[in-house]
Amino acid sequence: MAVPFLHFMESIRPLLIVFILAAIAPAPGAAAAAEAAHQHWVDVASVGLDPPAVDAVHRIQGADRQLLALSAYLRAGDSLSARWSWSQETLAKYPSTPEGNAAAADIDSVVAEFAKENPGYQLQVNRQPRSLEVQLAHWNENASVAAVAASLVKSLDGRFADSSSPTTAQLRDALAHWTPGTAAALAAPGLSAHGQGRAFDFAVARNGQIVAGLVAGSAHSQWDDAGWTKKLHDAVVASGEPFVGPLQSPYEPWHFAYTPKP
Repeated sequence: MAVPFLHFMESIRPLLIVFILAAIAPAPGAAAAAEAAHQHWVDVASVGLDPPAVDAVHRIQGADRQLLALSAYLRAGDSLSARWSWSQETLAKYPSTPEGNAAAADIDSVVAEFAKENPGYQLQVNRQPRSLEVQLAHWNENASVAAVAASLVKSLDGRFADSSSPTTAQLRDALAHWTPGTAAALAAPGLSAHGQGRAFDFAVARNGQIVAGLVAGSAHSQWDDAGWTKKLHDAVVASGEPFVGPLQSPYEPWHFAYTPKP
């Protein structure tokens, strides 16, 4: 009798698999309901923010990424408008302004100082500003942003598990004071210093080949362990020019902010 039974079990195995998957899968409407709740939180937390920030939120894909951006906007507080990325027109004009010309000369001083102290090696510098449109595109596709956004939503779901509709004050407080275990690799759209032409990324090259580049996963191995973090910082200090860095969160030993001289 064992053989017929085995044949019977084999014949219904596809049905069993479907049944098991259906049993462990979330209800069809659960994901949609969660997304709707998160989107409602986005709408609630956005009320009263500067219009450019609200517009940016609407151009972000997914409530989780929107909430992560809102967390940064709320933490920025009164400094949000001053830090906001310039328009494409302003960015295009910046290189020809007095400050833009000064920044180019100051970068050249750092490059020259580095070359003097590190024969055979050169600094390559990304001098292009990063428009809001580019920041939004990167935010919508970056894997680290997705991971941190998921962590934020999980935290909010846990905090408001017993409240289907937290108040605006409660939601904003939760967003403003939430701290990720690991920072996302990108600043929230609109808040990147690159968006005002006041941040520059340096890379170390030898014979045209990059030996220390702009890859977050290689920050420690290519920069810290190889000594380039200190050598770049030393060149910045020795040049006497107004750069501050490197960026600590997320950690980017190649990223320096430009602080124009009065």
